[in-house]
Amino acid sequence: MDTSIVKAKDIVNFSKTEYGQLASHARGLIVKDMNKGVMQNGKHRYKSKEYAARKATGKLGKFRKSDSVTMLLSGNTKNAIFPEGKKDAALIIFGNGVIVEANEKRGYIIRDLSKKNRLSSVNFMQRIVNRKIKKYASKPINIKIGK
Repeated sequence: MDTSIVKAKDIVNFSKTEYGQLASHARGLIVKDMNKGVMQNGKHRYKSKEYAARKATGKLGKFRKSDSVTMLLSGNTKNAIFPEGKKDAALIIFGNGVIVEANEKRGYIIRDLSKKNRLSSVNFMQRIVNRKIKKYASKPINIKIGK
């Protein structure tokens, strides 16, 4: 998109960079939910029989101060989530796909976006559109009449 001339149709066309920003935003939302123990299918708090047994007996260990299990665990899954912007899409790549799929079989969904996170992502893209509209509206409009 030429910076000196902004066409109205360019307002709704997103660049690879903007899709990358959206993917990065969505990744942040997923990681934030993982830290809180919220899954992307709307369920809250991960459950673990081992965790409950250790908590009941006081053998959680000195470093586990959380009152619930989160999907962060060692951080390997979180660190292997990569945002990527394509020409026509925003992608979130899960490097530890085997672990993510195994957790999904137990009901721990992290590879989709919850309704709340989808709305946040739509609002993120709306802010980009609003910026483009503001830029488009600030340009003078030349109208040619005749030949």
